[in-house]
Amino acid sequence: MASHVSIGSASKSKSRGRANSAQSQLGQVYCYHDEVAPLRAVRHDGPTKGKRFYGCSYWPEQRTCGYFKWHDEVDDVRVVQQAIADKGSTIMELKDENMCLRDRVKKLKSKKEVLEDEVAEMGIATTKTMYELKEHNTDRKLMLTLVFSWCFFTLVLLFK
Repeated sequence: MASHVSIGSASKSKSRGRANSAQSQLGQVYCYHDEVAPLRAVRHDGPTKGKRFYGCSYWPEQRTCGYFKWHDEVDDVRVVQQAIADKGSTIMELKDENMCLRDRVKKLKSKKEVLEDEVAEMGIATTKTMYELKEHNTDRKLMLTLVFSWCFFTLVLLFK
């Protein structure tokens, strides 16, 4: 068993074609030959006797690819992979939300600029209206003064 452990303990990183398939999602493990790796147990005496592991599907009959994972490590890897997938989806959701918020900020900034322009135009119009009212008020006062002066002049002429 020691020789088997040393062969499989070497870490190989080879992508599997079925890594994203429905079968791998159902809990099957694949060796580097892209075949289902059978679950076996250590039969030799020692500290690992009875411990379960996944090995190459061709072992011992044919040339083995050297795939070896302890059963509990695979479960740990699956937990970590699931956590990574969950975090990845959370990151994607946050990126989408961030893009939506950025678009909203752009729209609000353009709306703010439009409203600022409208307020500036209203201020100018209000100022013009105030000047017109003052001018109109002054004209009215002058007209009243003229009317009263003619009335006064007429009264003075009549009483003389």
